[in-house]
Amino acid sequence: MEKQIIKIMVLLHSADGMAWQSPPKGTSLKTLSEAEEQGFILIRGEFQKRQFRLTELGSNYVERDKRRLEARKL
Repeated sequence: MEKQIIKIMVLLHSADGMAWQSPPKGTSLKTLSEAEEQGFILIRGEFQKRQFRLTELGSNYVERDKRRLEARKL
């Protein structure tokens, strides 16, 4: 389960804002589906042309996590 959470975090942090975009190479359909089920992303498109975008929840989560990581560096 922890590996799946890490994969979801990598997916969320790879997002370029809230625009529709292709997932990073190597992202599984399971990872996309689980992130969508948790409300972090929306998915559109067919198998090979699948795209995702962050929801407001996903965007807020990424921003909060980035701030937390920055604070750790200080």
